[in-house]
Amino acid sequence: MSEPNFSVVIPTYNRAASAAAAVRSVLAQTDARWECLVVDDGSTDGTKAALAGFTDPRLRFFWNDKNRGQHACRNQALRAARGQWIAFLDSDDLFLPRRLEALSAAIASRPAVGFWFTNAYVHRWGRLVGLLFDPARDIPEGKVPGWYAVGDGQLPYVTTMVCVRREAFERTGFFREDLRILEDTELYARMLGDGLEVGVLREPLAVRFLHEGQITRDHERDFAESMEALKSSGAPEDVAAVLRARIAREVAGYLWRALKPDAARRLLERELGPRSRATALWWATFVPPVLLAPARAARAGVLRLRWGAFAPRRYRDVGRVVDGLLRG
Repeated sequence: MSEPNFSVVIPTYNRAASAAAAVRSVLAQTDARWECLVVDDGSTDGTKAALAGFTDPRLRFFWNDKNRGQHACRNQALRAARGQWIAFLDSDDLFLPRRLEALSAAIASRPAVGFWFTNAYVHRWGRLVGLLFDPARDIPEGKVPGWYAVGDGQLPYVTTMVCVRREAFERTGFFREDLRILEDTELYARMLGDGLEVGVLREPLAVRFLHEGQITRDHERDFAESMEALKSSGAPEDVAAVLRARIAREVAGYLWRALKPDAARRLLERELGPRSRATALWWATFVPPVLLAPARAARAGVLRLRWGAFAPRRYRDVGRVVDGLLRG
């Protein structure tokens, strides 16, 4: 068998329906030069049965007896991968059909780039509700400092949108298995710090699903692991201090929106000290959650309406593709 251009890595755990849809989205690729490594992390919900019907020889399944974490699953797949490029896909996300074709063209046009990421549609409340990042925003490319991978300030990526030259893992190493949430950020910070060049495609070529069960809702641990990634990035002390404060504000905002104002205030006070009182967010944490919940529900209602009846036509067209992949 000839070496595939892409090795698509899908770790999954107890996501029978969405994992099958993720695999279908790989099978639907217009560029067929891929292999797909699906690592089931000891699922107990029927994931194996849901995937049993797939017989394409480019699919390779690994069935773990015990749950080890998505980071360990990705490392397991990386050790077995044969492709020149590693494309990641979380089992609750989807590739759009032209994703690998567009990445292949970009790779051919800029052979020095070893780390690509793309835009994506965001899916929430049963519909597409916008893009992962504004296509018009300023995004640095080429050789960038390692700390550009930490936070959303410079590189607005998530791992489903990332494609990395396989050689980069051989040089920099794999995902840290002692981390639970931001093992990807920590690894990418090391890769960029080692000189791996970055390229971005602003076209949405995947679908990022947001839902209540995502592991990244553990925002306190998210902050702690962001600091590990920052440490690995090699940021100078003055840069690290600025980034630490910025990430503290970002995570505190997530906590506040998750109706945890006390936790948000504690984080701001711990990281910013007296400066925390100069932020609007610190004052907002004194609003009782009982008042925040209706405001949050009202905002969700407005967004559902905006991205439902009033969604742009291209969103409705892509939505039909997504619905087809979800239904099977």
